[in-house]
Amino acid sequence: MKKRILFLKAVLVLAVLVVLMFGVLVTTQFFTSEHQQPVSAWLFVAVVLIAIALMIYIAYLLNQLLNLIDHDRTFSTASLPVVRKITASIFAIGIDAIGIMPFVFFAADADDAPGLVLMGAGLVFIPFAVGVFATVLEQLLINAITIKKENDLTV
Repeated sequence: MKKRILFLKAVLVLAVLVVLMFGVLVTTQFFTSEHQQPVSAWLFVAVVLIAIALMIYIAYLLNQLLNLIDHDRTFSTASLPVVRKITASIFAIGIDAIGIMPFVFFAADADDAPGLVLMGAGLVFIPFAVGVFATVLEQLLINAITIKKENDLTV
C-alpha cells in the first residue's frame, strides 16, 4: 500500500508541474506578444491563472487525502471536509471557466468556426461533470462513514 501511495503522490507532483508549465507558457506568450491584447485575452489569462491556482489547491487537498489513506483514516470524519473542499474547488473551476467563453466567441467569429463555440462550451462543462462525480463520491463517503460507525457500535 505504501508503494501505491508514493506512486500516486509522484503522479500528483508531476501533474502540478505540468499545470505550472502550462501557466508559465500561457502567461509568457501573452506578455511577450507584440500587439495590444483585447480585453477578452486579458480575461482568458486571468481565468487560466485562477484555474491553475485552484488546481494546485486541489492537488494539496488530494495530498492530504492520500495521507489520510496512508494512516488508515479513509472512512473517518477527518476525510469528509477534505472531500467537500475538493468538490467546492472543482465547482469553482467550472464557474471560473465560464470566463473563457468571450475569448472563444471572438476566436470563432474571426475564423468563422461555429464548432469552436461548442468545443469551448464543452471545456466549460467538463469541471461541472467532474464536480457532480465528486459530489456522488462525497455522498458515498458519508454513507460509508455511517455504516462504519454502526458496525463499530455492534458487538
